[in-house]
Amino acid sequence: MNKPLPNKDWRHSPEVETDVETLLGRMSLDDKIDLVTGDINHHFGFYNAALPHLGIPEMTMADGPAGIRIGNPDVHGQSATALPAPITLAATWDLDLARRYGEVLGHETRASGHNVFLGPAVDIARVPVGGRTFESFGEDPVLNARMASAQIEAIQSKGVAACLKHFACNNQEYQRYSIDVQIEEKALRELYLLPFEAVVRGTEVGSLMGAFNKVNGTYSCEHGWLLTTVLRQEWGFRGWVMSDYGAVHSTVPAALAGLDQEEPTGTFYGRRLKEVVEQGDVPLAHLDEMCRRILRPLAGIGILEWTPSVSDMNFAEHATTAREIAEEALVLLKNDGGFLPRAPKTLRKVLVVGADGDNLSTAGGGSGKVRPAGGSSMLQGFEKLLGADAEVVFAQGSDPVSAADLLDGPDSIPSSFLRTPDGQPGVKASFWTNLHFDGSPHSVLTMPQVSVNLGFYNFMGTGSNSDRYPNIPYELCVNTAVRFEGSLVVPVSGSYELAITMLGTTSVWLNGKQIFSERHHGAATETLSTAPNAAEIDEDAPQLGIGIGNGSGGAFTGSGALSNIAGGDPKVFRIKVDLTDRPEGHTLRIDHQPDSPSQGVLTGAQIRLGWEPPVPLASDLQRAAVEAAQGADLVIVATRVFESEHGDRPNLRLPNNQPALIRALSEANSNVVVVNQSGGPICTDGWDARVPAILHGGYLGQEQGAAVARVVTGAVNPSGRLPLTFPKDDRMALFPDATCYPGTEGVVHYREGVLSGYRGFVHGEIEVAYPFGFGLGYSAFTYADLQLEATASEVRASVTLTNRGSREGKEVVQLYLELPGEDKPVRRLGTFAKVSLKPGESRQVQFTLPREGVERPLAHWQDGWQEAQGTLKIFVGASALDIHLTGEVNI
Repeated sequence: MNKPLPNKDWRHSPEVETDVETLLGRMSLDDKIDLVTGDINHHFGFYNAALPHLGIPEMTMADGPAGIRIGNPDVHGQSATALPAPITLAATWDLDLARRYGEVLGHETRASGHNVFLGPAVDIARVPVGGRTFESFGEDPVLNARMASAQIEAIQSKGVAACLKHFACNNQEYQRYSIDVQIEEKALRELYLLPFEAVVRGTEVGSLMGAFNKVNGTYSCEHGWLLTTVLRQEWGFRGWVMSDYGAVHSTVPAALAGLDQEEPTGTFYGRRLKEVVEQGDVPLAHLDEMCRRILRPLAGIGILEWTPSVSDMNFAEHATTAREIAEEALVLLKNDGGFLPRAPKTLRKVLVVGADGDNLSTAGGGSGKVRPAGGSSMLQGFEKLLGADAEVVFAQGSDPVSAADLLDGPDSIPSSFLRTPDGQPGVKASFWTNLHFDGSPHSVLTMPQVSVNLGFYNFMGTGSNSDRYPNIPYELCVNTAVRFEGSLVVPVSGSYELAITMLGTTSVWLNGKQIFSERHHGAATETLSTAPNAAEIDEDAPQLGIGIGNGSGGAFTGSGALSNIAGGDPKVFRIKVDLTDRPEGHTLRIDHQPDSPSQGVLTGAQIRLGWEPPVPLASDLQRAAVEAAQGADLVIVATRVFESEHGDRPNLRLPNNQPALIRALSEANSNVVVVNQSGGPICTDGWDARVPAILHGGYLGQEQGAAVARVVTGAVNPSGRLPLTFPKDDRMALFPDATCYPGTEGVVHYREGVLSGYRGFVHGEIEVAYPFGFGLGYSAFTYADLQLEATASEVRASVTLTNRGSREGKEVVQLYLELPGEDKPVRRLGTFAKVSLKPGESRQVQFTLPREGVERPLAHWQDGWQEAQGTLKIFVGASALDIHLTGEVNI
């Protein structure tokens, strides 16, 4: 390895073209087939074997996008720098930090023996509950494009290729493998394709990844209009397109449409592709062009110059970068009465509460899950910053969040109301590696709750369950029958509603009496036996009133347990029971068999037991946290959701009784600060009025604790701004029916058109909790003197920004546009700048909007890109709804 990296514009370099043609001329048909056909190495990574006789190294592809997922246990202990998630980076609105982020990714990709980085992603955050929102940069195409472009330039400067994904319209995880996105071309062009176009036209990105889903009836990886007409002919892309994992559905249509490389299994390329080339169904010249598209960036970026190998990573320097990004990204949503910052000298006792407040498990799950090389939890962050002068204590407060929280229905029964047969909190869970409880169980674990969601979420290294959630062996991903045994102990006698969310077959016994037995296979539900009537129940058994129906759990239909088989979704069954308060509790047994046809490799056991008690009940964990909060100068409540590739959240609520914990703590102590980690928005209604301060972090990465402690105590003035909208409540405000999300009969309609995200909220009458672009700080800024000028080639704008606060701070100045010539006005982000000012300092902030810019700021789509002509309206402010200055200019 280690020739100097080439310094060439490989897209238009005659030298690169000569190198490519020389290589291509030496390749046999088998060589060409090998180049376009992926494989999977034994560490579940995309991979192409080397062609050593041609000097082509192996292609080793690293999952991202928030760091390097290392599958090989012999490489750096599978650890890498766990950067803040891309959605968190987007909250910085800082392109310099995006470049530094990309430098870390490029360096660690190469140092871990990889030469292709599978990221960044620019999938627009259309769906508030989208499971993969954390992997891209929010609701706006301009913000997505700029963050991705800055990253890509830095990644590829290290001699590795970036892969922009997921092309196109991969905006939900529900039925992602087959969902057909029906969308009008205006919305497609202006929102969902625009960040791809801006990156392709503005950078030398080496590759793109085709998405799983269909677009207007055609799978993305065999969509000739997208892959050839738009991407190559219109935008001039000269790199290669690879498929997502198993997203290919054909050989000839995919190859002719413009898919250059099938990753990672070669199901439709490989032998099949060779046969159709030999038969003439795919011309050899076309296969040659597929190879050129791969070889061109390999030569131009410098991948051909070195052989992948492992080298040292600069973990210390990269940890600093991770911390500084997290600090800049923290969004201060609420700060009543200037509650924050809290000077360290005023903090004698600090309580950190939350199942993940003392660990680093708060990160999104899926193929991009990173094993942190180090870091600090929120507990450790405050311990280190405050030192021996303060008492920093921890209380768990609630049970751990897990993939089971993707299952709809009421909150899970807390562990303190369950008892294992030997008297411990929780339940005994026995797992079999078959569906019929045959033989001895494979594993017996103590589970805090009746809650499992296996399959994809239990693959090696991809899960994002809380560190406190039991580690369920990988062998139990699929074909796993599970039996829960223990007792249900209630402190209050009365009528309880039990909620069983499940897919497959489940039976429930209470005090030895079977009260429920259903087989739910999605499209149909079969009652296997009925509960006994009250006259048949002895006096020690609960009195039963069976009421079974669909779960509500918020307005978002669907769940995180997805499949390609229609109707293969879990269902909430409700059972009303009368329970008495008695010391020994009520014996409980639940047998669950994931035997639905839609359950397989990706969808395993899915069951969760929730409830609605007759009165609110505080768990032991909650009571202990409230007791610990007595006399604390500061209470940090670390909240999170479960988010992951493969599934969407069922609603916007914080799961697993976290809202009740916040309310209880706020009643005991007025010094409560909520620090939330979630990729998408959460619903704060119901508890935000009770706390003086809220910080939102997205996912803050491995240095989360240090960043939070420094912001809370004032060492850092928060300057993060939301890259997406927080709705006021749990309604799916912009999607009036299921056809708009999650879709019906395998089709989802983008009927909101361009009015997605903040664009819809700005022009609607729907109240939001926190708008796109919003964020507070410890300084205050004024805007004045908006100046506008239009020329034949651009629009120029300037505004005077003044820091009228008492400390140095940063403001994100946002310029929004309403273009003339559209049927109705659509407010969109045109450009932005992050500005740092000392107290009392003023500065003129200048913007340029070029007519020919890659982001097309002064054009709209109407049977083609149309340059706007007429009166351009400009809005300048601190968020999409906090507009300080307006003006007009003729263009």
